[in-house]
Amino acid sequence: MARQVCPICGGQGLPVEKTTVICHAKESAWPISDSRYYICESPDCTVVYYSPERCLTKADVKARVTFKERSPPRPLCYCKQVTEEDVIGAISKGAKTVDEVIEATGIGGGGLCKFTNPYGRCCSRYYLPFIERALRQSSLKT
Repeated sequence: MARQVCPICGGQGLPVEKTTVICHAKESAWPISDSRYYICESPDCTVVYYSPERCLTKADVKARVTFKERSPPRPLCYCKQVTEEDVIGAISKGAKTVDEVIEATGIGGGGLCKFTNPYGRCCSRYYLPFIERALRQSSLKT
């Protein structure tokens, strides 16, 4: 996958489809050009999307972008509207496996990731590692 660096922080970006950018950009940030857009993956950079012509910052997008947020709620599954806090809550109520967390929260399988997730990709690559880490941390506390 081709990557391009963010013009603000210099971090590597990941290509996103124009459809995804349109779904997430506030109307005040329109029009969205036909240029190739990238998502800035740096948690400390305010840029969410960028193209050769412009940058869209956190203030220009509708959704909270998990890795750009430090305070709750931090979305994990945009299709099913499940947050990190929902996962932690399920574990604190007794979920002990990934499958139990999925059953308790309903996370995953929404199928609208291209439109709902700011990455425009399935969120399982992000929520599964989070669930596994949260389960490990919970087991260390008991």
